[in-house]
Amino acid sequence: MQQASTIARLLSAVLMATVATVSFAAEPVAAPAQQAAPASDDAAVAAQAAAALQQDKDLQALPLTVSSAGGGVIVVKGAAPSAELAQKAIKLAQAVPGVKEVRNEIKVG
Repeated sequence: MQQASTIARLLSAVLMATVATVSFAAEPVAAPAQQAAPASDDAAVAAQAAAALQQDKDLQALPLTVSSAGGGVIVVKGAAPSAELAQKAIKLAQAVPGVKEVRNEIKVG
């Protein structure tokens, strides 16, 4: 009788372990590299890029705006009097940590 009770407890433990393993294995887990950055992170990166442009003495007076397109992509829009200043703005924006791509929508002239 005691042996049957022990076997029943062992079978119960094995069944519970199997159910727990199956339920954990069924839950999808995304790899960290595949997870998208939260929108707040994108907004913070865009704000840092805008601040970098405003801190540069050659660029601070230009009508440039920086926005987020999501996923570390920012968009720099506005106008610059020369291609050199437009390129300087793009390079400063690219140097901001978290920026993966900069879309240049600066009109020169």
